[in-house]
Formats: sequence, structure tokens, C-alpha cells
Amino acid sequence: MSKEAATQDPYERRALLLHLGDVLETVFCLSQCADEYASIGDAVRGNDALANFTLLGFVDQTMTPRDFIRRASGAFFIWPKALLDETLNRPMLASTVKSDLFDDNASGWRAYVDERRAEVSWFGDDVPEVAASAAPAHAAGEGKDSSERASASETKRESVARKGKGSAKAEADAGKELEGEPSRYATWPWPNKSS
Repeated sequence: MSKEAATQDPYERRALLLHLGDVLETVFCLSQCADEYASIGDAVRGNDALANFTLLGFVDQTMTPRDFIRRASGAFFIWPKALLDETLNRPMLASTVKSDLFDDNASGWRAYVDERRAEVSWFGDDVPEVAASAAPAHAAGEGKDSSERASASETKRESVARKGKGSAKAEADAGKELEGEPSRYATWPWPNKSS
């Protein structure tokens, strides 16, 4: 990583964390009225509060609100841990969103990536383009590359598997700090409080 990229890294991570917060707010607000609307398009047209959530404008407008909530949860659940990893897996962050929310929605994916790149210039790099297709995004796996699906599923499985190991790792890191060796999160991206 170049010196300039290293300088930008904390700001880019912060931008992605703020975006994650926006996604959670979108999911929460949509969940409050999900049963009132048959599709995302209907929900955005029928509820002025939802019109401000740009993500809803990028996804397949025929997707049901409940399906969006499920897909968005799957797309972003690994982000908090991934954004705290010492080395950021940039393609994974974008590929989980693409595979869960933009399957067969190339124009929506491009619009979403363009919006993210206003703050994080590399977002969406090294992620295969979404197939341009008329099929709705919630079709049962049609048009989705099986290796891409397997990769996203494997990434999610690894994250879930790490969850069970998290407490033991945290204890090990805490033990290292007590022995004088700081944990890997002691200074990133915020300065060490003891300095």
C-alpha cells in the first residue's frame, strides 16, 4: 500500500462505516412499512420518508420490501468485521453487495458503485460486472455465476465460523497487551490512547 493510500485508508473505512449506518437505517425504516407495499418501487412512491434512501432507487424496483430487508442483511452483515481487519479485502466488500442486491441489475449496480466512489475511489474494483438481463433481481439464482455464488457463500461461511472463535481471539489479544505486546487493533485507525 502506498503512503498516500495508507493516509486515505482510515477515511475510506469511515466512509464505508457511515454507509453501513445508512443501510441499517434504510432497512429499519423499510421494515416499519414493509407489509403495506408489494414492491420497493411502490414503497418509495408511497412513503416520502423512503425517497431519501438512494439505495432503494438503485435496486430492482419489483423486489418486495421483505426480500430487500433479507438481501441487504446478507449483503452487509460481514462489513463491520471486514472493515476492522488489518488488511481490507476490497473486492469482498463490494462483491457481497453485488451478489445479494444487484444480481441481474447491471445499471443499478453501476449507479450504486458510482455513488460509493464519490467517497471511496476503489469501491467496486476487481468485481466482475453484473450480467445485463431483464430478469428480476430476486429470481431464484437465474443468471448468477455459480463460482461467484460459491465465493460469496464461502466468504459468509468464513465470517460465521470466525464468530465462534472471536471471544478466544479477543482473550488472546488482551493477553498479549498485558504482556506488553499490543493487539493488532491497538492503533488502527485511531491513535493509541496511551500514546
